[in-house]
Amino acid sequence: MSADPIHDHDGPADFLAALLASAHRQVGTAVIDRIAAQGGVPELRDPDLALAHMLWSAHRATGSEVAERLNRDKAVANGRRSRRSLQRLTGPGPLAGRLAWVRLKHRREALRLAHTYWPTDLTALIRDALTTLGELAELIEADELYAENPWEEITRVTLLLERQLSGIMLPTPRELARPEQLGTDYLTEVEQFLDSHVGPLQQDLGNAQQFLAGELVSRLDFSEPDAESLLGADMVVQDLAEDLEQAQGKAQTLRLVVAAVERASSDFVGEDLSRANLDDIPLKGVRWDAGTIWPDEWEAWIRQASRPAGGEEGVLIVASEPHSSVVSADA
Repeated sequence: MSADPIHDHDGPADFLAALLASAHRQVGTAVIDRIAAQGGVPELRDPDLALAHMLWSAHRATGSEVAERLNRDKAVANGRRSRRSLQRLTGPGPLAGRLAWVRLKHRREALRLAHTYWPTDLTALIRDALTTLGELAELIEADELYAENPWEEITRVTLLLERQLSGIMLPTPRELARPEQLGTDYLTEVEQFLDSHVGPLQQDLGNAQQFLAGELVSRLDFSEPDAESLLGADMVVQDLAEDLEQAQGKAQTLRLVVAAVERASSDFVGEDLSRANLDDIPLKGVRWDAGTIWPDEWEAWIRQASRPAGGEEGVLIVASEPHSSVVSADA
């Protein structure tokens, strides 16, 4: 037998057969070397499982194309809804119709409620979770799962994501008792306004936490990990990302609602506050102008404690508490 079977042939057909045989041997050698480098022949798998892998890969590729198209349409629709919400919530807002002296009277409590519903930048926390989820997706979709053994890193990132989601704290939505008399007292209206927007956000975050625990963590058998543990995990990550993106949008809406409460509690430009009792009312941060009518005994103190509001001609802002930091002319 010739030492070079590729050249030992009688015609084109024999040459092609020899070429294919040589290529097959080279591939076999590479496979054997790779198996040896990884500790031996892997455990045999059910042929149906191999078919499932192939079908799932095709499904994932198709799903990615479909999802990309749907996400473009969804982004356009969400952009339109966000612009409408922005226009509605950056205007005067539903609380601005309440009497100015009533809003000022309950300023401390209303601002406390706003802080309760927005204790920190929730959009930043959700954005961090989305970043972590993206890192997890890259690990799951890695081509060479066994080359570097990413399971320790997958475990770390998954547990980090769990901690990030559990660390997003919101007040539990509750049924607020409505007074029997016609109308609603101001603080109840403030809380109803905030509560109506925190409920949907709480639901999305709760769904994301349950989905992470029930669908993703359960697929990752950290005691005996293998590639089959991740079968379908990439689609779970994609669904989880959609939940968090929805939560991100609702968190942005809640931020606008909280800003509307703060605006109603601090914007008294052109308002008649002559009837207001300012004793024990926090005034630092209140915005006013020449059209604002203060109680006579407070006007001079408030004027001395105020400075121009940047970028707003004729608008002043109370820079310090006048009853504690301004000395009267008689002192």
